[in-house]
Amino acid sequence: MSAEIMLTEQQQAEALHKQITGYGEVIYQSLYGMCTAIKQMRDSKLYRALGFDTFEAYTKDKLGIERTTAYYYITIAENLSQNFVGTCQQIGIRKLYLLAKAPEEVREELTQTVDLESTTVRELREQISALQSAKESAEADAAQAKDAVQEAEEARERTRLTLKGMLDKHIEHERSLEAQIKELESKPQDVAVMDNAEEIDRLNAEIEQLRQQISEKPDTQLALGVEPIYQNDTKAVFKPYLTAAIDALNRLTAFMEQNSGDANMNFFIEKAETALTIVGDRITKMKGA
Repeated sequence: MSAEIMLTEQQQAEALHKQITGYGEVIYQSLYGMCTAIKQMRDSKLYRALGFDTFEAYTKDKLGIERTTAYYYITIAENLSQNFVGTCQQIGIRKLYLLAKAPEEVREELTQTVDLESTTVRELREQISALQSAKESAEADAAQAKDAVQEAEEARERTRLTLKGMLDKHIEHERSLEAQIKELESKPQDVAVMDNAEEIDRLNAEIEQLRQQISEKPDTQLALGVEPIYQNDTKAVFKPYLTAAIDALNRLTAFMEQNSGDANMNFFIEKAETALTIVGDRITKMKGA
């Protein structure tokens, strides 16, 4: 039984080898078929039935190619479609191998913008490297921008919670005053009038003032749904604006420092200086007002 199995494996191996060499004779017409057959020989280990202990020994002895070249074929079979190989097979194994290793979007851009047939292997390798670097840089910039947006959202949320806490304290104070009023009003009228008339008037006036302040909206609201705060507390309004401005400037200068070698650096500097000049001029104008 084992002899029959061995004979069957040997027959399969012989047939597969014949297929590989047959593809090799018409490589430009059947390159993809040769690539997939070599991969199948490697994966199935049928080369052992031909008397070889390793795939490398088989490719060198039977196909006359080194291990590196054999894996060029396998990489092409694993990463490129039959249609792509059939369309581009005239550019050669080494160029197809470079394209097979490149990301799909890089490969698509190269096939649309570069004459692959006239481009040398070295030039193609450099072009792939440049496109991959640009892609990685763009991805890094996108990730940095996403982080910056998240940081800004977190800063706004912290500001919103701070202002909400201030509002809650004022509301709590108002309720405390109302409780005091109810306590005074629960006393006999003559005692309340005799002993606490002025205090009642003062508390009522304070409650009315607080209620009016709560019902009013500031002329300038912080963005993104921040709770309104009292109009007369301008310092409380100013501090979050200042914090947000400082944070924005820090992130802007950090971006410029990280991209100090960028070709657009002069543009970055010019626009940043213009923005600072505008703010400085307005502040100077306010000083003289």
